[in-house]
Amino acid sequence: MQVPILKSTYQILNDKITQTKKDIDENSRDIGKAAALGDLKENSAYHSAKERQILLLERMQRLKSYQNCRIIDLSGAPPERISFGTSVTVVDEANSESHTYNLIGPAEFELELLPDMVTISAPVARLLMGKKVGEKVEFKFGDNHWTGKVTEIRGLE
Repeated sequence: MQVPILKSTYQILNDKITQTKKDIDENSRDIGKAAALGDLKENSAYHSAKERQILLLERMQRLKSYQNCRIIDLSGAPPERISFGTSVTVVDEANSESHTYNLIGPAEFELELLPDMVTISAPVARLLMGKKVGEKVEFKFGDNHWTGKVTEIRGLE
């Protein structure tokens, strides 16, 4: 099953991959310069550059893993039901406190694009999926129990 990714996120992802490639090239030059200084055992610049290389390569691998996602374009009509790529407002019936959840995929989560992110595989997202404005939702997680009403659904793009 392909993981969904917002169209706007896909562009940001490609920009991040391009920047990470540049960072890797720069890091390779830094490693070469540090290695040219001599004794690698006590060369802190070399060891620091090698540690950065590991982090950059891991980041590139994570970013590229999202390139085969299913791109979702939400620029059309506003959503009627809660689904991937929606921002949802739920009002607690007991105290009228408002809670907002942005239902996203792992790529949006990895890139930390939004506040109040909930991945679509999270229990909260599974409770909300498919609901419409006006429907009630019962939240039961550990000692946290409350009932809310969906008051708004909007697309994230």
